[in-house]
Amino acid sequence: MDRRTLLGAMMAATLPFPAYAGQCRDAVDNAADMRWLIDQVEEHYAYLPDRHIDIAKLRAIYIAEAQAVCEPHAFLGALERLIAELHDHHIEANVNNAASPQLVPTGTELWAAFHDGNAVIEAVRPGSACAEAGVRAGDTVIAIGDDPVDEAVAAAMPRALNAPDPEANDYALRVLLAGTHNKPRDFTLKGKKHIVLAPFERQPSDTLLTTTHHGAVAVLRVENSLGDSGLVAEVDKALDHLDGAKAVVLDLRNTPSGGNTDVAEPILGRFIKGRPGYQRGFLPGRRRSFPKDGYTRWVRARGTTVTLPMAVLCSRWTGSMGEGMTIGLDGMKRAIVVGTRMAGLCGATRQFLLPKSQIGMTFPVERLYHLDGTPRQKWVPPHLVDLATARGDDPILAKALELLA
Repeated sequence: MDRRTLLGAMMAATLPFPAYAGQCRDAVDNAADMRWLIDQVEEHYAYLPDRHIDIAKLRAIYIAEAQAVCEPHAFLGALERLIAELHDHHIEANVNNAASPQLVPTGTELWAAFHDGNAVIEAVRPGSACAEAGVRAGDTVIAIGDDPVDEAVAAAMPRALNAPDPEANDYALRVLLAGTHNKPRDFTLKGKKHIVLAPFERQPSDTLLTTTHHGAVAVLRVENSLGDSGLVAEVDKALDHLDGAKAVVLDLRNTPSGGNTDVAEPILGRFIKGRPGYQRGFLPGRRRSFPKDGYTRWVRARGTTVTLPMAVLCSRWTGSMGEGMTIGLDGMKRAIVVGTRMAGLCGATRQFLLPKSQIGMTFPVERLYHLDGTPRQKWVPPHLVDLATARGDDPILAKALELLA
């Protein structure tokens, strides 16, 4: 079950270090917590075989680091460096401090990756400070702070890799561009000015759903609220008052914090009949293999079924449960999907509470798949929009309206 809720993500990004951790713990407790956490990762982390990590080396590095620190903020730093070793944006701690890295995608305005050795901006969050500063999809990053981008990424790479892993390079690049909670974001683009921006800050909103109309098409935009049970009633209200619309767009491009099935499934239930499957899952274990030992997640029809033609919009800020809804509507052949690749957040997560410090660490314990067997994090929308070459204020929505017409 996908439980990367909005509340959990906001807590992880905004809470100060907890008061109960204020007393200095000894090296034995630090080492015990780190050893216990690595044990849980080795036993339960569903994507460990994909990470190219030498577990023995990981133990040696991080148990020693844990023993060397006493002050709780420093211990949190060691835990965050361990998270970075696994280079998976769906792994996080439930606390942070000012020096902690921002969460990706929740706390970033840029999505970047290496292409032919160049650090390329693939997407910029619309309306963000980065967009206002002139950063555009297709731009190339040449420096982060005072360091050439290759040197900055190399310094942030995992130390326990046992094989080259391009995903680790891309992960490090995105985390560096997202920055921390207490330092300005500082990077340089090829052929453009040096960009310096204040740290990213989440803007709280009471709006769960925004509804607009484009001609005869009703557009329902979920405002990062897939973890709020009140969203179901808001969607019902919008769907029950479509005012003669001839098509519906479900815009999931602002769902970076994910959500939970208790909200997502009732929403899906308004668009289907019967009880179809919408997503497949797999809990790894000894002598188990996908798809033979996998399961299907089902959704039940609810209320008056909306049968209008439908499109789903997705982007790099479509995360976790938003990704599940997107692949579900595609797999059920209920909607056309238009956009960029999504956040690619791996699997369904579970929280593990460290015995001594009581810090919560969340990571994926189940693999998730499209109904056709494609891993969710690798799935590509059928109507892919290249933001570097697209024109207009909102080329993704424009493409969807064109296809619905």
